[in-house]
Amino acid sequence: MCRIVGQLLVLLSVLVATGCSEDSQAPPSFSADDAERIASVRPTTPNWTWPKHPVSPSSCTGEGLGVDDGRDPLFTELIRRFADTDYSCGTGIKWRDDDKLGSLSVMRFATAAGAHKGMAAFRTFAHGWGENGGEVIADEEIEGLGDEATRLRASGYGVQVTYLWRRTNLFLQVHVHCFGTCPTNVDARTRPWVDAVDEEAGNSG
Repeated sequence: MCRIVGQLLVLLSVLVATGCSEDSQAPPSFSADDAERIASVRPTTPNWTWPKHPVSPSSCTGEGLGVDDGRDPLFTELIRRFADTDYSCGTGIKWRDDDKLGSLSVMRFATAAGAHKGMAAFRTFAHGWGENGGEVIADEEIEGLGDEATRLRASGYGVQVTYLWRRTNLFLQVHVHCFGTCPTNVDARTRPWVDAVDEEAGNSG
């Protein structure tokens, strides 16, 4: 009996020393500070300039998605589905000039499962919003980002492209809406900004 106990103690000491536990193998969880840092990445779009300063500051607050006045069924459904997640806080920054709007949004959840639910809800909302304002040209999975990455392209009131993806307990979104004088390749101009955001997320976890 003493021999068995001694072997168990040796095994436990090895597991602690080497970090061979379930927690040590889990992906890193992002904090509210991480979310704010990631959301501060300014637009990086080749040969497409943006204002020097954003429209709004970045702060990860738990105030939710906003007040539902019942006038938009899509938003009402989004609020309902978010209530079933472990949403913690959200932050974002917008840049705008006479031709375009660029927005970066980072939402933090307590768990990766919560971020997955939140992303699915917001993806449905974004798809419906694109259909209401015009036509959804493409809704497709893409590679080279974090998890569950998709790109939504829509027409109506100009050219719109939205990237949505997840990293562990974060849901990230980059949206560009060009409603004035636009280049022919808005999507290609937007992708470097998306990659810069994802790189910052990879460095933060």
